[in-house]
Amino acid sequence: MSLLFEVIDNKKEKLAQKIFERQFEYDKKLDDEYNDYRKSKMYRDIKYNLESLEVAIKYDANKVFEDYALWLVKFLSNRMMDFPKKRIKEQMIDHYRIISEELKEENLGRDYLQKAQIHLENAIKITEEADLEEESVKKAIGFSSSENLLEGLSIRFLNSLLQADREEAQKVIEDALDNLDNDVSLEDIYLGIFQKTMIRVGELWHSGDIMVDEEHYITSMVQSIMMQLWPKIFDGKKTDRKIMVCTAGNELHEMGGRILCDLMEIKGWNTVYLGAAVPAVNIISAIKKHKPDLVGLSVTMPIYLEQCERAVKKIRTNDSTKNVKIAVGGRAFSLAPHLPAEWGVDVSVNNGIELNEWAERYI
Repeated sequence: MSLLFEVIDNKKEKLAQKIFERQFEYDKKLDDEYNDYRKSKMYRDIKYNLESLEVAIKYDANKVFEDYALWLVKFLSNRMMDFPKKRIKEQMIDHYRIISEELKEENLGRDYLQKAQIHLENAIKITEEADLEEESVKKAIGFSSSENLLEGLSIRFLNSLLQADREEAQKVIEDALDNLDNDVSLEDIYLGIFQKTMIRVGELWHSGDIMVDEEHYITSMVQSIMMQLWPKIFDGKKTDRKIMVCTAGNELHEMGGRILCDLMEIKGWNTVYLGAAVPAVNIISAIKKHKPDLVGLSVTMPIYLEQCERAVKKIRTNDSTKNVKIAVGGRAFSLAPHLPAEWGVDVSVNNGIELNEWAERYI
């Protein structure tokens, strides 16, 4: 366990409270600008900010905190429409400076504080340079005039989801299925429509253009539509190879794992999908029970990387599971691509097609 997590575990409320109080002492206008609701949200966000900073420090991953800082200022800009964007930037820049000063009082060690300083300075630069005037893309996604059938279907699908038009979304997939064996394959539908759409939805949430309820609703619609393809997927010829997939720790974003499983089924694998937020001890017991050739762990949010690392270590140190092949994927690893090799993971992939190609060579 790293230094700041020890602070968060034992002194979390005290540290967050100190940062919170100092922000209001430093910026006298805040007390009038923030009502009680916004103050409570700010206090909660301080804890998130510290956790994201810790991940960046622990794993020497600059992109983790830079990505978080950019998301945060854009998110606040879209949510606090009554605040001038310049004012939001000022608040966040002050906030990172205050965190830096408060961490110096926590006796965390010179090396640790130097790393924290670098990440916080990067966050300040990202915040200063962030373009908060860019036009919202949520409603600016027009229908495609492209001759590419799959691209047109993908854009239609995303538009229908953003408009909560389930019938149109369903029709898009029906149109894709009508072109099976011609211009479109099941793999195309999963990669070019489902996965591409969920990546785009994640980007829209990340930029603050859609709210979490919209993201959850779209996810549930995509899941329900995917289920209707299962008879085609599970009816195919199978090999004797088996993959088990889940998200580790408290990670709740499971669509990547679900899409990967379906793609592996299309390629003839038998799949065991455990779902989201599976504790390491249960991953171990599931490996013993199902005896997969390959285990896939998915992480979207960087704050759950440490839980994934613990799961990998438990798999590797258990006599009954240490020889199973391990694959990882998800957005978090795109921000820290050096981690899989450091953890002793066999492969890091972006999708099920890549994983199947790797497995054909090594399993």
